[in-house]
Amino acid sequence: MTSVSSPPEAVAPLPAFAQAESGRSRRRTSRGSFLCHAVIATELRAGRTAISRLRADTPLSPRPTIASGEEPFVRGGDAARIRMSASAAGPVGGDTYLLDVHVGAGSTLVLRDVGATLLLPGPHGELSRWVTRLRLDEGATCIWIPEPVIAARNCHHQHVIEAELAASARLLFREELVLGRHREDPGSLSARLSVRREGVPTVIQQIDLGPDAAGSRSPSVLGGHRAVGNVVVVDPDGAPGPAAATPDAGSAVMRQDPCTVQISALAHDAPALRHRLDAGTDLLGPPWAAVAPRGWSAVPR
Repeated sequence: MTSVSSPPEAVAPLPAFAQAESGRSRRRTSRGSFLCHAVIATELRAGRTAISRLRADTPLSPRPTIASGEEPFVRGGDAARIRMSASAAGPVGGDTYLLDVHVGAGSTLVLRDVGATLLLPGPHGELSRWVTRLRLDEGATCIWIPEPVIAARNCHHQHVIEAELAASARLLFREELVLGRHREDPGSLSARLSVRREGVPTVIQQIDLGPDAAGSRSPSVLGGHRAVGNVVVVDPDGAPGPAAATPDAGSAVMRQDPCTVQISALAHDAPALRHRLDAGTDLLGPPWAAVAPRGWSAVPR
């Protein structure tokens, strides 16, 4: 992994908000905020998955790792494994993080985090952004299980996930959003999730939470809950599990199309949310569900 000060190779051109200012060699704004871009790419070499590209701007630090604990989602055991970490707190207000992930044809990537992402307010009250663009080629598999995203008090953050899948690609993505730390008022968080298969939308949703979002605490949105999450599974062999189910009053399993199933859940805190997402995932059956009795949570240890 190489830390660079100029933009690394990208799957697509950087969006306008992530462009460095003209004439500046470092990826910082005039107020000192970070403009960070990371690229992860895998390919199939001699029948095995290899990391073909791994570059990042500070403070993002994607690191290769090895298998750890049970990995019930990985078919056949062959996969490249990356853990995301950051060498500084954030993102804070004004920061922009951009992550491009390209899983090449026939390869498998397991992408996880070292720890939770804590969204913090900046000194100028500006918006922070984290945009992830994921592309899966034919026969590719991506297992992406990040740790929770926590919106600290007074933060203003935009969190965007854009996934483009080929027809025979497989995806498991997990998302956990938490409003505030323990006994803390929440910050404002806008989360957008877009999953497309062969260019056709399978899951498109946006949820605005926190004090900037009118009605987010109403009974029709979060009510008294402080955590919300999703699991999205796309399997070209057919969407696993039931067409629809409600494991409890705070979660639902919904088949979105013949190849896609989504699990959504609400909870009062992060551990309860993870328990509900685990229970929903167990309804999907192998290889997505854990072997009973469950010896692992949704994030394999």
